[in-house]
Amino acid sequence: MKLLNKIYKYLGEDLEGNSAELRMKLMDFFKENPEPDDDEIHAFAEAEGMSPHEFEEHIYAILGSFFSAGFAKDKGFTEEDADLDQLDMGIEVEMEHTTDPKIAKRIALDHLSEIPDYYTRLAKMESDAEG
Repeated sequence: MKLLNKIYKYLGEDLEGNSAELRMKLMDFFKENPEPDDDEIHAFAEAEGMSPHEFEEHIYAILGSFFSAGFAKDKGFTEEDADLDQLDMGIEVEMEHTTDPKIAKRIALDHLSEIPDYYTRLAKMESDAEG
């Protein structure tokens, strides 16, 4: 079974997104507890009727998938290849999605590996939309 299918099955929903309540609870949990300790993870899993150890395996699988992928990594595009101003703009923008500047930098590098002036274009698009 593909990992995505396993995750959806474990979260109590199918690929069509049925029964998304638990998925929302998980997202809310991590939003409210961005750096939960082991006891908090176990308590949450048990409160939801899950095996804490199996739940941890899913967390590790998701993290492994996130950290092993990306356009920049696939292309060998590094910080040295990016325009420093664009990268700085990108890190600031991507901090909307994370509390970790290293993750924000990684996301920014992914965008810049495809479009070197991505954040200038994004700022213009947002400005035009407000106009």
